[in-house]
Amino acid sequence: MSRLMQVASLSIVSLLWPLSAAACGKSADPAAVVQAQVDAYNAHDIDAFAACYADNVTISDLSGKRPEIKGIDALKKAYAFLAKVPKAFHVEIVQRAVTGPTVADYERVIGLPPEKGQPEALAVYEVRDGKILNVWFPPHG
Repeated sequence: MSRLMQVASLSIVSLLWPLSAAACGKSADPAAVVQAQVDAYNAHDIDAFAACYADNVTISDLSGKRPEIKGIDALKKAYAFLAKVPKAFHVEIVQRAVTGPTVADYERVIGLPPEKGQPEALAVYEVRDGKILNVWFPPHG
């Protein structure tokens, strides 16, 4: 295979491989891993989204209003709605703070029906070995 063909093939593969999935598990930078899962969430790509999480992930709503999510299968089930929401549905990061393996995102949900507004939430992520191990959603309001 000629060098030109190799470069062309690699370019095509890189276009087909989601950038979000590429960052998860391969980057030691917690902010890059969290951003990759945000990008996958916003693309409504549940497989790329789940690829950013450790197999034994735990997601906790600290208000106690939602049950804890444990493991990849439970995560995929809980976030299956992403495949059904309108394309306009996404989160935007209003502010991000990073301390070691911990990333705290202040997020705003966009694309909901007008009566639901644009809810905001704080999400705190713990990243270990290039994957999100824990997520905490503190109570708001």
